[in-house]
Amino acid sequence: MNTINIGKTISEKRKAKGITQEELAGYLGISKPAVSKWESGQSYPDILLLPVLASYFDISVDELIGYEPGMSNEEVRKLYQRLAEDFAKKPFEEVYAECEGLLKKYYSCWYLQYQLGLLYLNHCSLAVKPERTQEVLERVIEIMELVEHGSEDISLAKQARQLRAYCYLCQQKPVDAIEVLENLSEPLIQTESLLVKAYQMKGDKKKAMEYLQGHAFTNLNNLLGTAVDFFQLYEDQPERMDIYYEIFIKLIDIFKIEELYPGGLYTIYLVAAATYIAQDRTEKALDVLDKYADLARRTLDKDFTLHASNIFDCLDGYLATIDVQTSAPRSGEVIRRDIKNIISDNPVFSILEKEERFQKIKRSLQELYKQ
Repeated sequence: MNTINIGKTISEKRKAKGITQEELAGYLGISKPAVSKWESGQSYPDILLLPVLASYFDISVDELIGYEPGMSNEEVRKLYQRLAEDFAKKPFEEVYAECEGLLKKYYSCWYLQYQLGLLYLNHCSLAVKPERTQEVLERVIEIMELVEHGSEDISLAKQARQLRAYCYLCQQKPVDAIEVLENLSEPLIQTESLLVKAYQMKGDKKKAMEYLQGHAFTNLNNLLGTAVDFFQLYEDQPERMDIYYEIFIKLIDIFKIEELYPGGLYTIYLVAAATYIAQDRTEKALDVLDKYADLARRTLDKDFTLHASNIFDCLDGYLATIDVQTSAPRSGEVIRRDIKNIISDNPVFSILEKEERFQKIKRSLQELYKQ
């Protein structure tokens, strides 16, 4: 995190210019001890001297005082993970208050604003009361509007707009979500596919492979993301629901998604099971919940980060290229708590309470995640 450190800057620039403290003092019309105190951090220059010093060293005033109004992407990601861990261990309002302070301090650091809004969205369920959760969602919408209109990064602004639409859906406001999204258009040819060809033509096979795998993974991930919608929209067509379920399970197995990032698979299994319950197909629902419990067992010690696998062995290089956050959006502790409790807490599954298979699944999850 950047801090004001004018003394260090003055010392470095003075030495680079090859002058003594006395010579600098003479130019400014002050005493040598004053310059010495600046450089040792005991005092600061008068505000009227800042533009004179900046001009003398041929730098901006911001550079002179060592101040930047933002944080690097890496600093933001580390901060996100620390705050996610805090949300898992500390009172919600305590961590929320710290986040609000950061939002004010780094008002024009749009990547930080976006990430803290995302942090709120991923943890608003931890708020004590439902009405508080709705207040946090409203705050996320407010933050995303600021990012959308303030950031010069087109991609970030677009992500903020999409996240704002998602919040409207969480609030059961589909008309607002449609209004936000309908004017967003996707290019027919994505940048990554062109980069693959460009690097291949240049002879940089390694870079071409990184973009090829990244492009393939992104499209695959987007396709798997539609599974929930397919299940829900075809709830009244059991035969087609079975077709789509089998397609997505095959995709998961073929591309070994569990090795890449297992977190998203839990949602696919839960929605599939809920859909089968809605179709009054208990055995199919229990089969899917068995897969859910098996996944939990296999990923018990996983850290839920996105990383390369046997199939996507160049993915890490691509992820580094696009400077993306690969860690989970919530702490491992919160994720595991949800994995353990969601089947017991979700009223959709209450109809299965009399089923011995269901009780066995619940017991296996409770035993698996015993503290």
